Amino acid sequence: MKGISWRMLVGIVFVIILLLVIIVLIAAALLLSTGNPPEGEISGLYGLVYSIESVLTGIITWAAEWIEFIAGQIGRISGAL
Repeated sequence: MKGISWRMLVGIVFVIILLLVIIVLIAAALLLSTGNPPEGEISGLYGLVYSIESVLTGIITWAAEWIEFIAGQIGRISGAL
């Protein structure tokens, strides 16, 4: 019988990490769904989705700024601007 290949090992590790992330997200949603959130806080799954959406918006904005910066540097180096 052949040993476990590297691809299979990487796949197993990836699936385990993905399952851990899902467990953490579900646990966070359960912690947020207390039914009595602090003033101004959103409870439940919607609160978790709102938090994730805010983080992703920040990451996308950061990436767009870097892309714009790199494009400006390429344009400056090539003499186009």
